This record gives sequence, C-alpha cells and structure tokens, in this order.
Amino acid sequence: MNKLTTTLLGGVAMCALAAAPAMAAKHYAMHVTALHAGHQVNKSKMHAPGATHVTYTFGAYSYLSASSPKKTHILSTYYKWNNSGTLCSAPKMKIKAPKKSVYAKIGTASETYSFGCPSGQTVFLGDTWTNKTGVSGNTDTFVSTLLGKFHNGSLKYKGTLNLDVTVFIQ
Repeated sequence: MNKLTTTLLGGVAMCALAAAPAMAAKHYAMHVTALHAGHQVNKSKMHAPGATHVTYTFGAYSYLSASSPKKTHILSTYYKWNNSGTLCSAPKMKIKAPKKSVYAKIGTASETYSFGCPSGQTVFLGDTWTNKTGVSGNTDTFVSTLLGKFHNGSLKYKGTLNLDVTVFIQ
C-alpha cells in the first residue's frame, strides 16, 4: 500500500474508534457523513439525549505534495450534517477554517455530488490547502469547524464538528 492509502485507512479507523462509544446507545440526535472520492463514508448517528447543541471532534489525516497546486482540496475534511439521518437533506451549514496554519493558507470549499436524491445534489463542506512555506517532511496541523443547524423529526439541533487536521507534506 502507498502512504496515501495507509493514511486514509488509518483515518477511517480513528473515526470508527472515536464514534464507537457514542454508537453503543440508541441513536437519535446527531447525524454526520464524510465524503471520500465521491462516495459517502464514515456515516455516523451519534446519541446525545436531551442536548440541543452537540459538539464532537474527529481527527483527519492527509498527505499533500509540497508542490501541490493552489487551493488543493484536503481529503478526509469534507463532511455534512443530515436532517433526520437522511443524506439527501440540506440543513444549514457553514465551515470555519482557521485563519492560519503552520505552513499553509487554509480556505474552504464545497464538493457537490449526486447520490440519486430526489431533491438534487448533495453538498459537503471542507478545507483547501495552499502551501506557503512547507517542504517535504514537514507536518502541518490546524483545527477546522463545521457548524450546522439540523433536525430530527420536530426536534431542532445546533451542531459543531471540530476536525483536528494533520497534513503530512511530501
């Protein structure tokens, strides 16, 4: 396996380990889906009884070349909130990228895909990376935040998903 595949598989395993304790109970409140290469992955339904504002933190790991083009989309940072556990829903979402990271300028972008939803295409929000001073062997880190308002039936929620992002520069 190459380094990118190893990192992606490690990221999936970390997300599964982080979500496992939350998934042990009955699921109602928080629904979040990750995107990778045009496919939904890491779909989670996490239980937060009685909470109207939920906050979770995931780790995201990626490899990027020091010579990557400007505004390169960072794999494993594209997520969306889901109303009532439905991927086809379109809740209100916005992403807050950090103003700076160690080696790059971080921006935000959306990825739009068709998953056969009658309402149209599904939008995922994530981060872009523009290298400023990073060279091969450096590791860049930052925290990106996905905010959302979603519902589960008649109950309304505010959600915060913090992504601890690590970018290995090759």
